[in-house]
Amino acid sequence: MSDHRLSASQFVPRPIEEVFAFFARPENLERMTPASMGFEWLSDDREMRAGLEMRYRIRPVLGIPMTWIGRITEVQSPTRFVDVQVRGPYRRWEHSHAFEAVAGGTIVRDEIVYAVPFGALGDLVNRLVVRGQLGRIFRHRAETIRTAFAADAAPTGLTVAVAGGTGFVGEAIATELHRRGHAVRALSRRGERARGGLADAIEIRPADVQSGDGLLEALRGADALVIALAFRNSPIEAPRRHQTFVEVDAAGTERLIGAAREAGVKRVVYLSGAGAAPDAKRHWFRAKWRAEEAVRASGLTWTIIRPTWLFGPRDVSLNRFVGFARRLFLVPMTNAGSQRLAPVFIDDAADLAADSLVEDAAANQVFELGGPETFTMREIIATALRVAGLRRPIVPGPTPLIKLLAVPLSWLPTPILTPDAVDFINQPATVDLAPLLERMPRRLTPLEEGLRTYLAPQNPGATLMFDGPSASASASAGSGPLAEA
Repeated sequence: MSDHRLSASQFVPRPIEEVFAFFARPENLERMTPASMGFEWLSDDREMRAGLEMRYRIRPVLGIPMTWIGRITEVQSPTRFVDVQVRGPYRRWEHSHAFEAVAGGTIVRDEIVYAVPFGALGDLVNRLVVRGQLGRIFRHRAETIRTAFAADAAPTGLTVAVAGGTGFVGEAIATELHRRGHAVRALSRRGERARGGLADAIEIRPADVQSGDGLLEALRGADALVIALAFRNSPIEAPRRHQTFVEVDAAGTERLIGAAREAGVKRVVYLSGAGAAPDAKRHWFRAKWRAEEAVRASGLTWTIIRPTWLFGPRDVSLNRFVGFARRLFLVPMTNAGSQRLAPVFIDDAADLAADSLVEDAAANQVFELGGPETFTMREIIATALRVAGLRRPIVPGPTPLIKLLAVPLSWLPTPILTPDAVDFINQPATVDLAPLLERMPRRLTPLEEGLRTYLAPQNPGATLMFDGPSASASASAGSGPLAEA
């Protein structure tokens, strides 16, 4: 039974007092935990002090609930605090948070000493499961910190509502709009609990596109609306929970457009998908087309963006394959990986959405958006592994068998895979960029360049190391998310 050490560091371009205050608010723990872990507070006392006990529930593996009780044992504002596990899955957990003022900001350092129970078996579980899970949590946390402290420009006077503004695509768009100086409202069914990496200056307004509750109130006073809807765990639909393309993407967009007209919104940008068509073979593309039709008939000035395969620090597609490589000895695929894709970096999608709100060239236009290069799926995965410094065999999978095995999984209350999701993963995605580049010239980010901003092991803004030297080694100034060493 061994003790293990996790060491992490990150540069934050803010004064030490501001950074310490962010970390010293226990409620921000939920923001820094991946939504897939189902964080849920069980205690109300969250006043930071030595002796504070915090109780919460998480679901780290297969949705199985687990209660964690932590205690703050030391607080030295604004340079240090320490928490330990009182009750939870670990035999030992001691987490030291240190803050150092440096030129241009603050270096945040984390040192965790932990041990997994069950002796040699626990050490094996650490290598196969725990280490990968902790790495995922800290990479998510680093990206949350990066965007939560994102700089903004002078106010422009434009107020923009972002529906789906706490999801992967919507959050990136909301952050870019905030960076440009617009007043931003993120609409979310979960309200403030869904803030995640959004800067505190971005307003969260509770609104539910499925019931329509709160939509009109959330949109009153907004000049423009960006629609970037995605149901939880997309593309794995959960019909019993009404988490489907038809109920969220199509019907949700229709409700939003109706509320936007009534609220006096003047301009709308809709994030659709490459392949949307009325007679598309796949129902998700037909749902996107139905949403597009509502946008086109809205009477507002509109822009429709049809992105291909989006990748970035918080995507749930390419990062899933990288996650396999971190936890397993191989990377499984759901087919041979020969389908061709033009993956587009999330920052490019956010830039185009923000530009489309203010540029005349985007008015009443449909733009396909992809990356500047086309690859097979296998080549994309191989590039991501190489950038991340991971060497694993990529193993093709028999699609018919995988779809058959997915059938019983689709019966779960929250399915972890469905036959339709396998088809979604396996579909090609290429586009014609000429109309976009003719009307709105721009540079699109090559795949490897985008990947290096968050997967490269040697990231200047943040580091993560297991059972290695302490994070007390200096971190250089930068702003990239965490990279595992």
